[in-house]
Amino acid sequence: MRKFILSLIIAVISSFVISSCTPTRGVTEAKYGPDDPSNKIVIEEDLSKRDMIDGYRIKVASVDAEKDALILEKQIVEAVQEPVYMEFIVDKYMVYAGDCQNKEEANILKDKLLAAGFDKVYSVPKKVYKKEISLPETSEPASTVTESVPVTERDTFNKVIGYRVQIFAAKEKANAEKIKTLAMKDITERIYIILADDNLYKVQVGDYLSKIDAEKMRDKIKSLPNYADAFVQNTYIFYDKAADSGEYYIQIGAFSTRESADEFIAKKLSDLGYTNAVVYNENSLFKVLIGGYATNQEALDIKDKLKNDGFEGSWIIQK
Repeated sequence: MRKFILSLIIAVISSFVISSCTPTRGVTEAKYGPDDPSNKIVIEEDLSKRDMIDGYRIKVASVDAEKDALILEKQIVEAVQEPVYMEFIVDKYMVYAGDCQNKEEANILKDKLLAAGFDKVYSVPKKVYKKEISLPETSEPASTVTESVPVTERDTFNKVIGYRVQIFAAKEKANAEKIKTLAMKDITERIYIILADDNLYKVQVGDYLSKIDAEKMRDKIKSLPNYADAFVQNTYIFYDKAADSGEYYIQIGAFSTRESADEFIAKKLSDLGYTNAVVYNENSLFKVLIGGYATNQEALDIKDKLKNDGFEGSWIIQK
């Protein structure tokens, strides 16, 4: 009897140890699929080591406050998926878009910004970062159950400059994998393991085009146990082109709760005839969008109508 009880205790303990060390279902069967780039070890590229060449950036605006510049950054990157740069000169924040390698690229980006509703934009000769064509390199799979990312899958992503939230770093890959496994229980965004030049394995969350969205996720993560030191890092990210349906929307507001967004539509938009307003939940924000329109010109016409109705500061995005 004593031997039976002892063997039963050992079996229970062994089962607990094995289950606690095994990747969760969320890791091996993530919602993004086994071929998603977040299931590979990504080789970090140091943004500070990029080559610079003579080129052009598009000046979009100059504003008084940093918070206004960050809001503009969000609007720009959501509209055209290009990096945004800020320069503080005297008492103004100058907001520029793009790393245009030549005048032709600058004209294309300028036209895109104009089509998205940004007025008074113009190209400025600047030192710009030389563009990289390929995606960041990946090494071995993050776990043995993950296969290599096929080219057809990788083609659905653009490599762009953006932001991620770093939650951990370690010399041992196994420690990084353990933290990723734990984090996936609480965080629904893509979670990457990044191998840096100094052989540190970094655990980073998300692919954010704007700093504002990354900071919101950072604050949300810091409210969780064990992630008090989370911070935002400027880096290359994977922009998922498959997330875009091709339709055009006008974003008119963003709220912290669904109730506030619904109330805004009911009290501000419905009576004016905007019956195609919808609420879109993204990065813990409830965005009020009007659309979708088949062409950018249709969206521009509605944006002008919104401006006449007193809704300043709306912008066009494509989803």
